[in-house]
Amino acid sequence: MIYTIFENKPENLFPLTINHAAFEVRWGAFSMLDRICNSINKNDSIILVVRDELKEIISERYSDFSVNPDNIPPSILLPAHFSTIKNGLNNGKHLSNDMSLKDFNLFKDKLHFEDLYLWDFIFDIKDILLRNDTKFFDMKIGGDFHESCIFLNQKNIHISDSAKISAGVILDASEGPIIIDENAFIDIGVMIKGNTYIGKNSKINPGAKLNGEISIGPYCKIGGEVEATIFHGYSNKQHDGYIGHSYIGEWVNLGANTNNSDLKNNYGKIKFDLGFKKIDTNEMFIGSMIGDFSKIAISTMLNTGTYIGMGANVFGSGFQNKLIQSFSWGKKEVTDFKKFLSTLEVVKSRRDENISEKEKNLLRTLYNNSQTKKF
Repeated sequence: MIYTIFENKPENLFPLTINHAAFEVRWGAFSMLDRICNSINKNDSIILVVRDELKEIISERYSDFSVNPDNIPPSILLPAHFSTIKNGLNNGKHLSNDMSLKDFNLFKDKLHFEDLYLWDFIFDIKDILLRNDTKFFDMKIGGDFHESCIFLNQKNIHISDSAKISAGVILDASEGPIIIDENAFIDIGVMIKGNTYIGKNSKINPGAKLNGEISIGPYCKIGGEVEATIFHGYSNKQHDGYIGHSYIGEWVNLGANTNNSDLKNNYGKIKFDLGFKKIDTNEMFIGSMIGDFSKIAISTMLNTGTYIGMGANVFGSGFQNKLIQSFSWGKKEVTDFKKFLSTLEVVKSRRDENISEKEKNLLRTLYNNSQTKKF
């Protein structure tokens, strides 16, 4: 069987999808592409169809898959959308004949799906952990844990054999599952409520309060208070401060005492500005959507429903603007690209990662585009 996975209105998932494909969005324990791969047979094939500017980087990230081939063969069509996971893969549309990539892109753009935004994934964490993710984990307590730890509703907790749990940690899975993945480290006095996933090699700092509905990807360092938030991976919020109802991209750093509002003083519904359009979200709780590589200075105050693009440096007194464009430097200036790239190389090297030439080319293209477009 061949599955063709394609993007649908990826701009609605900005800022994450500025440099990620829509099927890379993470919520619960997996990305959307992970979930599809977990559900198909080993002999099945996957074709990925993405925007032209992402072809090279997606080919590099997923070298086992065909990306934007000249022709799309007969296959099951899977949009990067909730409906793919919720309705089942076999309910996807069938492409019965070969179609050129150009014609396929015209064809898929005519398909209708309900609009989807990053905050929709935040509100779905509880459902996806319960309905989908726990079946991929042996829900039992393993690892190295201190005798003073308290585990509530143990049948709803997975701790990997390679994870470490320090003294005084409380895991309360009364309201939903808690999954602590391989090589994660939960330091002294941490409180975690379900529904929560802690990713591989991530660290939760002493005394942190994770209030549930949380998905933390790999290699993150998290402290302070967090609620209803997704950290895509490789990002840091090491110190005190509150982050809630937010989506944090990769390689983001939130400085000490960074706080975001996720509820208006009048309890009203939140309007969100994506730069190219404004959305009436009909939601009461939305915090910040932050793109990859952005840095938030110490004691920064982020307003309800804040958009921060990729590669932004956010600093200054008072509440920040609710729309902060990619590669911004403070409130008025633009980041110097050479300095941005130099800093990124240092940041990645600290995690034994590097920037490939393809990623540099993509970042350079996006930087140049940001001078004329709002994203």
